[in-house]
Amino acid sequence: MSLFQQRLLAEGVRAAEGDYPALSAPPLSNADADFELLLLDRAKQLDQELQISVLFTHFKALTKNVFILLSLLLLVLGASSVDQLFFTEQGTQINFFWAFGLFFIPNLLALCLWFFLFLQANLLSGGWLAHLSLFLFKTVEKRFNPQAAQHPHFWPIFRCYFKIILSGDLGRYQLSYVTHLLWLSYFVGATIMLVIMLATHQVDFIWQTSILSKQSFQWLTELLAYIPNLLGVAVPDPQQIQQIHLGAVNLLADAQNSRLVWSSLLISSLLIYGILPRFFLLLLMRFLSIRKTERFNLKLSLPYYVQLRQQLKPNVTSLGISDPDHSKIEATHPQHLQTASHQLPSCFYPVAIELSESQFIECRQHVKHYSPEQFVLLKNVCDFQAQQCVLNEIATISQPAVVLYVTLARLPDRGLLAFIKSLTCLTSKSFYLLLIDEGLMESSYVSKRRSDWYLLAAQADIPLDNIIQLKVRGRDE
Repeated sequence: MSLFQQRLLAEGVRAAEGDYPALSAPPLSNADADFELLLLDRAKQLDQELQISVLFTHFKALTKNVFILLSLLLLVLGASSVDQLFFTEQGTQINFFWAFGLFFIPNLLALCLWFFLFLQANLLSGGWLAHLSLFLFKTVEKRFNPQAAQHPHFWPIFRCYFKIILSGDLGRYQLSYVTHLLWLSYFVGATIMLVIMLATHQVDFIWQTSILSKQSFQWLTELLAYIPNLLGVAVPDPQQIQQIHLGAVNLLADAQNSRLVWSSLLISSLLIYGILPRFFLLLLMRFLSIRKTERFNLKLSLPYYVQLRQQLKPNVTSLGISDPDHSKIEATHPQHLQTASHQLPSCFYPVAIELSESQFIECRQHVKHYSPEQFVLLKNVCDFQAQQCVLNEIATISQPAVVLYVTLARLPDRGLLAFIKSLTCLTSKSFYLLLIDEGLMESSYVSKRRSDWYLLAAQADIPLDNIIQLKVRGRDE
């Protein structure tokens, strides 16, 4: 199982559990591993019960089969369009540029539209094509897989899978891949049928126009034949281009040679200007989608994963004050009693950010307990002048780490994020974020606020394992 499949499985477990990780899993053997490894291991264990990987395999096969079916339909449509548009009767005369334009111009317009949508971040993956694809998959499931409802978590996992596959950059690449696949199928069907019909029908190519001059027609033809001619394909010479004008083709002494070169030009144009661009774009989108799956990451700052972290790798500490909730975690997960997930380095540079008087007192006690030599460096940053002072000092400090003290109850805002990002950008030191929890908030509110701080840490490039919740008062007080 690849790393992407493991992370996808973890997202499937999240979809099955909902907002809170309530399912129980067997004890983990590698309790000292990183949090992400622990949650991936937990997802594997729960998969034995939930059978999520089986559903994902089914969804992958469904996607593949639906796209194959659509490709075959477009292949047949492309083949039938040639017969209906150009070969309705024997001895047909075909306007060359009309024949080429019927295939090339719609493809060019569609290609420009796709390129415009592709350049927009979420316009393609969040637009009508993504919704149409999701509607199609859901309709097929309901029509041909009625036993789907038997799985208790089928539809949440269904939405989870296709939300990942069809949204964001991955969805943009996947939908672009499908778009080029369908157009490629259409062109392949049209080209194959065109070769068959030209091989079994005698066709004279002509040129008809009411407003274009012969010089314009000759220039367009030479431009179109430039690349095929470089590749050694037989193309019309200037004399044959002039003789194709309406009424002049019958004067050709070598009519068969004229049919051959114009047929070669039409077929090679469809190959070079229709099939090959779509084929190369198809390969490019396939490469980008594979690379994106390799770089797919879980959003560990989501409330679900923040709560799960407290179960698998608790990062709650205190100054000798017993906390009922933390005791429950330790009783439930005794393997984490000696974890180093919330151990600070012995020497660090402390920075308190907009703490109240009581919170700053607790902060001073914590610094004095863990790093008494740095106690004199502690300052409470409460205004712009103090921020500038810290920014000036941070680049010259000798301590290997910086510890930021903030209150858990505060809602992180853009100003605070900008300040912390300024700190992390000025130095390569390790940063820790200590969330001072006075036990005054409801447990559900604590979970949401903790998630907000994890999101801020992720945006400020602070490792999520370096976030510690500091209990300064029992919750039952």
